[in-house]
Amino acid sequence: MNRLFSFATLLMCSCPVWVSAQVSKNQPFLWGVASASYQVEGAYQADGKGPSNWDVYTNTYHVTEGFTGNSQTGNVAINAYDRSQYLKDITLMKALGVTSYRFSISWARILPGGTGAVNEKGIQHYNQFIDDLLASGIEPMITLFHWDLPQALQEKGGWMNPESVRWFEDYANLIFKSYGQKVKKYITFNEPYVDNFLVTPIINNMINKKNPAFVLTSEQIAERATAVHHLLLANATVIRDFHQKKMKGMIGITLSLAPTIPLDAHNPDDVKAAIIKDGMHNRWFLDPLFKGKYPPDILQIYQQYNTQFKRSAADYALFAANKPDFLGINFYAPDYISANKDMPFGINLFGANPDSVKMFNGPVRPEFLYKLLMRIKDEYNNPVMIITENGAGFGEGDDKLVNNIVEDPLRVNYIQRHIDTAMQAKKDGANLQGYTVWSIFDNFEWIFGYSRRFGIVYVNFETQERIPKKSYWAYQKIIQSYKK
Repeated sequence: MNRLFSFATLLMCSCPVWVSAQVSKNQPFLWGVASASYQVEGAYQADGKGPSNWDVYTNTYHVTEGFTGNSQTGNVAINAYDRSQYLKDITLMKALGVTSYRFSISWARILPGGTGAVNEKGIQHYNQFIDDLLASGIEPMITLFHWDLPQALQEKGGWMNPESVRWFEDYANLIFKSYGQKVKKYITFNEPYVDNFLVTPIINNMINKKNPAFVLTSEQIAERATAVHHLLLANATVIRDFHQKKMKGMIGITLSLAPTIPLDAHNPDDVKAAIIKDGMHNRWFLDPLFKGKYPPDILQIYQQYNTQFKRSAADYALFAANKPDFLGINFYAPDYISANKDMPFGINLFGANPDSVKMFNGPVRPEFLYKLLMRIKDEYNNPVMIITENGAGFGEGDDKLVNNIVEDPLRVNYIQRHIDTAMQAKKDGANLQGYTVWSIFDNFEWIFGYSRRFGIVYVNFETQERIPKKSYWAYQKIIQSYKK
């Protein structure tokens, strides 16, 4: 999720580099759906799995309480670890007509301690899951890290620890060794901006009983630039390893991205704030990934509040030599930004939503997805792009189960319009090679627990019953129309 997301969006809620991009132009367009391990799997202590940071956040610190009114966890989620359940889910995906399923591996299920001893039951579980997807004609797309870090590594400082580069490299190489013969598309990280610059500081405030938790300081955010630097080094290192091993397929990274718009275009302070937010949310990641170095204006800001932040010529060389094979784009909404002297760096980090009908994660503006794709085409050498998340939630009124039917017309409208504008960008030259709905199922939406529904399939969280929504059938029809 990039751009300037609304606060809700932010918390909800992924071959040689350029040669592979040319070869892949002849590949069929990917139509997909997505999920993340902590949000769907449950079975949080099954088969030797170790604890993750989110197991601790929800079971020990009860981070959902301030948003849901009670303590909700991913301990059961939607029971997607259970093969008897996930086989039914795969049947729904096959009937939908998707050709790709993006899911994440639970690092703590594979390496309970984060490093060291391998949990063979975890390896076997995903091996079977991949086989079951392939048997149904659905290509697996693995996200290596979607926010759930093994707690053992969290206690060592997580991404703030420079050793995190090696931790992630060892974990990623284990995944390549285990599944590389079957899986051809990998995503290193999902939405590092949201996870590091927003969610982590907010949860730290919750743990430290700072109220309100979402009021952040410039220092808190700038400190996380160090964590993100380690993460981007890990990303480049693993991309290097992937190609040195001559793995077949592609490896990329998924960013939350979105245009940043001055709330008042005639107010120079709002204009300046929008530029800064664009730098923090978009350019801070796109520039090192595709240009090999951080944007100077944001680097200066972060170093002002984080004097310990360091980067070297060797770091930049690693970035430049190991560009992602594709860019995963999570787009939900643009960000309407205003100046605010009482917020970090003098800007409103969470944006505004001028719509009368409120989407959880910002205003509905599909035209800005077009602008985003064309900007990446023009400013970043038109890399292979896959939309790895795009979706919407509007509240109980748009997801109400009545007579075993879920009418969600606002989501139907959202998906149709965003696909239309994405395909127009493709027609106009953007190297777009896939589109993925978030999410296939209603699930655990991080600190919002089960109070936010983004699925095109309704889930009864008590019985685990699945009921396709109107948006499921609409997406099925769209896929069929493009396959003709």
